[in-house]
Amino acid sequence: MFCDERVRKENAYIKTGGICICRACYGALIKNTPAMPFEGVGDVSYVISPFEYGGALRDTILDFKFQDCHAYAGLYAEMMKDYLLSYGIWEDFDCIVPVPLHSGRMRERGYNQSELIARYVSEYVGLPIRTDLVRRGRATKRQSSLEGADRISNVRGAFECAGDVKGKRIILFDDIFTTGSTLRACAEPLKNAGAESICAVTLAMHAQHKLSWMDVLNSNIR
Repeated sequence: MFCDERVRKENAYIKTGGICICRACYGALIKNTPAMPFEGVGDVSYVISPFEYGGALRDTILDFKFQDCHAYAGLYAEMMKDYLLSYGIWEDFDCIVPVPLHSGRMRERGYNQSELIARYVSEYVGLPIRTDLVRRGRATKRQSSLEGADRISNVRGAFECAGDVKGKRIILFDDIFTTGSTLRACAEPLKNAGAESICAVTLAMHAQHKLSWMDVLNSNIR
């Protein structure tokens, strides 16, 4: 999937169906420390993200989202599995909520890339998927086409709580954490509707926002 080469079975580090990531490509990915969450944004307490966004991983994610490569979802989830299982927190949550697409974008793309990965992840961590708790109430520009404050204003108020979340402990799932604007906007209506706690899981996180949650706690103590 990463180097677009055929490899022998023994050199396929992780494989699902007919696609794989070879040992060399997996070794080149920048991986985050297991069981070490990152600082959250807004109502998101913390973020769990196994990989740094960039390089070959960035290229495959763009293909996944915009070139109909939806078959990548299972391999991404398999790549995340060991990292996610290094956290002993899953029984503390009630469900996984994939960040929704607007209906227009869903028709255009044909699938929600975050939901595809989240459905595999839910099996690994033993939590149900809930796609009925939050909806995207208005269309927005692609976040990847914007920077800084424009990302925040683009998604502000774009999400609506669509179900009973009172007292629920929710994991939001998105493919990438870039500035956190989307996760912040998605979490706000859930928290306002009574969700007890919200954290987030993403496949990858942009390097400039990798601030360890433990570092934040330690700095507050000092």
